[in-house]
Amino acid sequence: MSLFVNSAQELTYQHISEYLRSSSLFKDTMQAATDAPTFNLLYQPSTLIEVEVLPWEIHPWQDAELAVVKASSHITIGRTMDAEVIQFLLAENSKMRFGAFQLDEAGQVLFVHSILGGENMDLLELESCILSVAAIAATYEDILAAKFNGQRLVERPLVEI
Repeated sequence: MSLFVNSAQELTYQHISEYLRSSSLFKDTMQAATDAPTFNLLYQPSTLIEVEVLPWEIHPWQDAELAVVKASSHITIGRTMDAEVIQFLLAENSKMRFGAFQLDEAGQVLFVHSILGGENMDLLELESCILSVAAIAATYEDILAAKFNGQRLVERPLVEI
């Protein structure tokens, strides 16, 4: 069974793999998943970033195979979100130039940024996407800890990947 839905997704995955394996920022911490077109990265020293290569199946161009690169990092892990925190993060979304806070299936907050993949994917844009996610995750972990009673919303142990 193939990991890929279309050729654009496969091409994007290959470009990202080559980039990450040669990048001085990520080559030492990058791990490729074996069961999905996904990479896990550890950035300075405890921000875990997931980079997924997804098919873009519903889009405005007829007969085009497209892919999207989605980078994300959890801001909260193992804490129930209350309305005050969620309202704050939704308001903060209006300040974001790229990306947004979202909830995952378990109700945990993550920051997500996506770019278009494919043969014209720009590697500087990819690197900016990944680094932006890392910076916002680390920054908002601190902001939330300061704003909500000094309580850290993320218990980020050093993760070996």
